[in-house]
Amino acid sequence: MNKIKICGITNRKDLKIVIDKADYIGFINVKRSPRYLPLTKIMELATDKEKAVLVLEPKTPEEVTEKVEKTKISNIQLHSLNPSQIKKLKIQLPENVLLIKVVGIPNKLSSKKKKEIKSFARVSDAILFDYEFQGRTGGTGIQIPIDIACQAANIATHTKRSIKLFLAGGMNLQTLKENYELIDSHFDVVDFNSSLEKSPGIKDPSKVKELLNYVDKVIR
Repeated sequence: MNKIKICGITNRKDLKIVIDKADYIGFINVKRSPRYLPLTKIMELATDKEKAVLVLEPKTPEEVTEKVEKTKISNIQLHSLNPSQIKKLKIQLPENVLLIKVVGIPNKLSSKKKKEIKSFARVSDAILFDYEFQGRTGGTGIQIPIDIACQAANIATHTKRSIKLFLAGGMNLQTLKENYELIDSHFDVVDFNSSLEKSPGIKDPSKVKELLNYVDKVIR
């Protein structure tokens, strides 16, 4: 792990703090999220198309292709769609687009969940493991169980060696420090959101800078 994603950016002030040092910057176009932004606002903020991640919860693959064409963002994070829809989507999208499928991780991996991980690993470019609460992922702020997430990571990499793995789910600097070796050996990118906020959608500059300074000194 040597990359950091900071998600839930909603304004230019916060963007300015993260733009140089974050590897990925997430903009959420999911209406149920308190960090929701319309596409027009995302297009204003997402000037770096390589770092930008467009977070979606589409009903159809066509909705994704339309939004990719409109925004020109090349990293797409999906909180919905099934494996066959994602397989179809891969054919429709430009080759440079990285499709990141969110998979919810509960406190224990059932055989059904293991099968789900394998199914999405086969068709996606990347998987983002997030904490699953009441069947939903994203924005819970609840800490993902690191040991269970690592088990899920092993299943994904055994299914497809080239899969890129993101770790989210209430991640904060203290958790990263305490579990660094384990996280480093299993994941390519760590995703931070609510732990860096003063309120939903508003980052705390001191927390963001503390994280980025740690990344500079220890990871890079």
